[in-house]
Amino acid sequence: MNRSALLGKSAHGQAIVEFALVLVLLLMLVIGVFEFGRAWNIYQVITDAARGGARMAVVADPGVSQDSVFATIRNALSRAGLNPSSATIRITGWRSGTGTPATVTIQFPYTFVFLRPLMGWTSQSAAITLATAFTMRNE
Repeated sequence: MNRSALLGKSAHGQAIVEFALVLVLLLMLVIGVFEFGRAWNIYQVITDAARGGARMAVVADPGVSQDSVFATIRNALSRAGLNPSSATIRITGWRSGTGTPATVTIQFPYTFVFLRPLMGWTSQSAAITLATAFTMRNE
């Protein structure tokens, strides 16, 4: 048989190579969806913690102190499996008068797990800072 006839009969090797190339891209896409989904979940957790802290901070209850508001926020973060000592929590407008706004701001670093090697190529760290703020009026 001549050489061109042999090359035209089998395409199995070509299909395996194409599958290997597509598989890498597909896995990167799936892992990216997983990673950013986890980051979005953590963002929702810190937003909920900020909302709870802001609500507690604006209620006109003399038994509530800033320390108890910080403790409530830290408890909300730890219930979600996050390390509260990694969070930066700031309260502004604490008891500044009825009708004035009080804001709870939380910043939390999120380090990518699976995408870390890829993000390390573009920056020094494979982390982003998730930040949220929630504002309510003092009662």
